[in-house]
Amino acid sequence: MTFDTLTIAIVCALFVISGLSTVLNPLLRRPKENETRESVATTDASISIILAVHDGEEELERNLPLMLSQDYNGKYEVIVVDESSTDDTAEVLKRMKNKYDNLYATFIPESSHYISRRKLALTVGVKAAKYDWLLFTDADCRPADNQWLKAMASHCNDSTDLVLGGTLYDHTATSYERFERIVTWWSQAYEASRRTVYSYCGHNMLFRRSLFDESNGFLSSLQYLRGEYDFLANEYGRNNRTAVAADLESTLLQDAPTRKRWVNDHIYSIETCKHLDNGLAYRLVSRTQTFLLHLNLLADIAAIALSAATGLYIITIAAAILLLAHFAIRIFVAHKAMKGANETIGAWKIPFMELFMMWRNLRLKIKHFTCDKYDFIRR
Repeated sequence: MTFDTLTIAIVCALFVISGLSTVLNPLLRRPKENETRESVATTDASISIILAVHDGEEELERNLPLMLSQDYNGKYEVIVVDESSTDDTAEVLKRMKNKYDNLYATFIPESSHYISRRKLALTVGVKAAKYDWLLFTDADCRPADNQWLKAMASHCNDSTDLVLGGTLYDHTATSYERFERIVTWWSQAYEASRRTVYSYCGHNMLFRRSLFDESNGFLSSLQYLRGEYDFLANEYGRNNRTAVAADLESTLLQDAPTRKRWVNDHIYSIETCKHLDNGLAYRLVSRTQTFLLHLNLLADIAAIALSAATGLYIITIAAAILLLAHFAIRIFVAHKAMKGANETIGAWKIPFMELFMMWRNLRLKIKHFTCDKYDFIRR
């Protein structure tokens, strides 16, 4: 075995590709808390929690009491807007109103047309709100404990208009669903905390009331059926006035989606992203990460196969070591990341989920491409 120029060049190229792929691992780009965060213990901003619901009696029974019983020093209320439910949602709300004096319920008429019913419902909730800060969420989300509102409100100050909190799936969701949500949330939060706000996959958004009123809220996106949080974050998430609540105390847990809902949510998200600004840097980073991950795998496998066939065993050994080292590092990083997210996903699965993610996203984009464009707007 000899170290000729070609051997050295190939090994160096494989090393560079492996290094770049490791450095750009999305799990290394975890968002950090904003330096402007105030002490949780002294925060007492007045907050109106707003959520819309349609046929969600079970979700309300399970999740609403946790929102209504937060350990919070300031004033807060929970406003539930019923989107003309046909189940016992109204009865559940009536019963809970007798128990919680900080619950307010209203509704939108079934005859509402031509605009997104969800955005209309949230706007009705804003009109009914009494307080200076609006916290938008959904009925299928719940706080992990009674400190959630304190943690979110700790970001309320004169220099902040918008606070983005995390929303992760609970442990009844599949490992892939939970992992993908973590990666998406961390990538969006990292971008928002360092450059500009592009999109937002969560259901945990704290918004300054005066900004919503002055900017006419959802006016520019009312015709689109979904994407309410994406449009708000993208339009009003100014870089120097947006805070990221990245700690676990600020995070909501969302009920596991059905397969149909998970697919539909992603298809609507693909459509929504077509209408958002500031996406160039985010998409470039995401595609570069995916490209390098696949390039590293293919380059190492190709180098092992070709060098073994031609007797260049130095390249075979080097490529095999780099491939094993690369997966070992990704597993180590995944273990640390999942521990930080309080997740139980096996770290050894995650490199394979990362590889699988691109192909699943491609299938969803093909499915989106075959949809009628009128499926995404209110008619």
